[in-house]
Amino acid sequence: MDKKKLVIIIGVLLIVVFLFFLFTAGSNKFFNWNETYRIDSKQPYGGYIYHELMKSHYGDAFTVMESPVSANLSSDQKQSLYVFLGPEAHYRYEDIDSLTSFISAGNSALLVASIFPYDLSYELYLDECGVMSSEPAEKITMKFKEQPEEYSYEYIMYWKAINNYWSYLDSLSCPDEIEVLASFNEDKPNFFRTKLGQGYVYFHTTPLVFSNYYLKKEETLKYVEQVMAYFPAEQVYWDEFSKTPLDRVESKDSPLKYILSQPALKWAWYLLLITCLIYIIFYAKRRQRIIPVLEPNTNTTIEFAETMGYLYFEEQNHKKIADHKMNLFLAYIRSNYHLHTNVVDDNLMKRISLKSQVPLEEVQRIFKEYQRLDFKVEIDANDLVVFHNLIESFYQKSK
Repeated sequence: MDKKKLVIIIGVLLIVVFLFFLFTAGSNKFFNWNETYRIDSKQPYGGYIYHELMKSHYGDAFTVMESPVSANLSSDQKQSLYVFLGPEAHYRYEDIDSLTSFISAGNSALLVASIFPYDLSYELYLDECGVMSSEPAEKITMKFKEQPEEYSYEYIMYWKAINNYWSYLDSLSCPDEIEVLASFNEDKPNFFRTKLGQGYVYFHTTPLVFSNYYLKKEETLKYVEQVMAYFPAEQVYWDEFSKTPLDRVESKDSPLKYILSQPALKWAWYLLLITCLIYIIFYAKRRQRIIPVLEPNTNTTIEFAETMGYLYFEEQNHKKIADHKMNLFLAYIRSNYHLHTNVVDDNLMKRISLKSQVPLEEVQRIFKEYQRLDFKVEIDANDLVVFHNLIESFYQKSK
């Protein structure tokens, strides 16, 4: 497969993946079952429905806090309700001071979380009156104090009921300080309040009942309506800021968060990352310099022989030709039989004869004929022909 076809195939695949996620990202078939309880989340365990119910009921008197508690609450506010709904509240010291001052001034606070902040519990002496514990179960039954109605809840994950740890206040030792308003499984307090100054702090340890999943059901919606009947407030402050851990507050409003919050932008971002990864895999590796195409070597032996023959024929220097043929003969001996030819003696001739399997007399005759020609100043063509025939005969008989 050539490079152009590969690029086309990868491009088509990326477009198909992008269109798939673009048209299915908002589909109701895919749910996020994490417990976020955020007001913009329409997932099963989001807080969108509860937020909309509160907003429609209180109208302009409903405020969403997108900044710390200390920047929104004070003791100057009256007939107000502070609401937190989430897995856990994350407060700073100044936030706890502002919240306790706000409550002591005659206001109320509703904290719905399965884990309560230790610093706030210490301020309210809750750690002295009981401990937070949990009950493992798939299904629980809730009811208010001195009321017959019961409300059943299951922990659903991917449309199946699974085991969950349901938080409650255990070992209650201060009944005068803490008033139990509702329980589950008859003896597990999960909705209670304690007085602080002129106001009350309400705790609910089961945020699941305020989620989208259960507020869509009429029978469980009645339970939340009874909870809210305890708060005849004129102004409501909904805390969305304290759901984020303190170490992540600085990056909370980053551009990437907005991109990931929008389905189309989120999958466009993922597509960009995948494209960059593919580019790195196929193009970022070290590229080798293009190797030039070399023409195949041509055999020029014949042309060389013709050229040399023409030159010698023009010069008519037979002795020079005889010297050249002797040098080629000695080179043949060195190359094929690995013998040193610096010193020509009887021992060398015997070894040449032994290795080439040419009779010793013929080998000796080659060297004697060359010695005879070497003494002459000039030689004629007949002498050269005789010397040439001796060497050619050796080549033909040698092994």
